[in-house]
Amino acid sequence: MPELSLELLVDLVLAVGALELLVLLVLRRTALWFTLLAGLALMVALRLTVAAISPAYICLALAASGLLHVIDLQRRWSASAGRRALLSVSLPTKENHE
Repeated sequence: MPELSLELLVDLVLAVGALELLVLLVLRRTALWFTLLAGLALMVALRLTVAAISPAYICLALAASGLLHVIDLQRRWSASAGRRALLSVSLPTKENHE
C-alpha cells in the first residue's frame, strides 16, 4: 500500500474543506463561513510550512486565520448579545432575599 505523504494528506484536508465551503456557499449557510475559513487558513499555513515556503507567506496565512477568527468571534458575540437582550433576566441578589 502506498504511503501517504504529509503534503498529500494536508492537500486532501484542504480539498475537503474547500468542498465544504462550496456547499455552505450554495446552501447560503453563512453561520460557519468564517469558522471554516479560519481553519482553512491554518491548514494553508501548515501546507506552506511542510513545503518549506518562505516564513513571510506562512505568517501571512496565520495572520489571515487570526483575522478570520476575530471576525467569527465578533459575529457570534453580536448574535448572542442580541439573544441575551431578548431573554434578559435579572439575577437574584442579596437585596432581593431580604
